Amino acid sequence: MANEITIQDVSNMSVAFAKSGFFGYKNSSEAFTLMCLAQANGLHPAKAAERYHIIQGRPAMKADAMLAAFQESGGKVRWTKRTDAECTLHLEHPQGGELDVTWTMERAKAAGLTGKNTWKQYPTQMLSARCVSEGVRALYPACLCGMYTPEEVSDFAPAKTAPAPEFTPAEVVAEPAEEAPVAAIEAQPAEEAPAQAPEEPDSDTRNFLVAMKRLAAKNRQAYLDALGNMGYEGAADIPVERRREIYKVIYDAVYGATK
Repeated sequence: MANEITIQDVSNMSVAFAKSGFFGYKNSSEAFTLMCLAQANGLHPAKAAERYHIIQGRPAMKADAMLAAFQESGGKVRWTKRTDAECTLHLEHPQGGELDVTWTMERAKAAGLTGKNTWKQYPTQMLSARCVSEGVRALYPACLCGMYTPEEVSDFAPAKTAPAPEFTPAEVVAEPAEEAPVAAIEAQPAEEAPAQAPEEPDSDTRNFLVAMKRLAAKNRQAYLDALGNMGYEGAADIPVERRREIYKVIYDAVYGATK
């Protein structure tokens, strides 16, 4: 790339891409990860949307991107059969020789892959993706960076994640003295001093705000993204009746982005 792209540039782009909603990113952390991956492979970070997906929390390379990388490295491909029942791909590479890869619906059923709707709705595309991944991985795996296609990843068992801890309003959580305050997130505009001291928040509210501050301290960007996606500027704006629901959503976003 002719112009140097800094990590700050990538960070700024990831926020813009996530907010645009055009590329399917769930949050800026997801976009940032894929953009760094693209840059590590010699691509402009904006090319991440063309080449990569995140499926079930795992990065995946699109089948057409696999073929493109294979051809860019000197490989040749030719489809000899491509139907809903069977797909056969012929591949050649200077460093790997030649190979024919065939995937049929019978083979997919034997492997236990055809239970999902995508196999019923798009059988040709699913069989084709299997041919591409198997063939490219066999002849020239260097261009895959150890990745699978989105079609393959969608057939994996869902990644196990720890459930969000239940938020119990009645239990007051003491905020550790050493924990840095998240001033940028929860700060409110300065106002004139009221005639009398403001009313102290009840124990349920204190508990909720402390729990939210801990999530913000864990991953500030994921916290802000999740909060903003639900239309809130700060935890104090969240109505009492939605606290439990929103806490779980933000917990999942923060710990999912931190992995």
